Amino acid sequence: MPRLTITRSFKRRLKKKSPDLRASILECVRRLGSNPHHPGLQTHLVKGAKGKVWEAYVDRKNRVTFHYSEEGEIVMRAHCNHDILKNP
Repeated sequence: MPRLTITRSFKRRLKKKSPDLRASILECVRRLGSNPHHPGLQTHLVKGAKGKVWEAYVDRKNRVTFHYSEEGEIVMRAHCNHDILKNP
């Protein structure tokens, strides 16, 4: 299992979400930590992003973004509504 790093900004933004969405985001992060290629996550590279930024589905409308560190850690970057994903 890859190690997860959750940034301070990711945590700060998570506190502002509704309890239901927060639980869904945390479940997505848990799945990423146990299996980044879990089929329900639909993990893929974000087109047009600088560097290798990945995206995983929280649900039909919401996504989390992350990248892999040089050590192979999953570094959580952001979570947002898919429609406003402009700066992963």
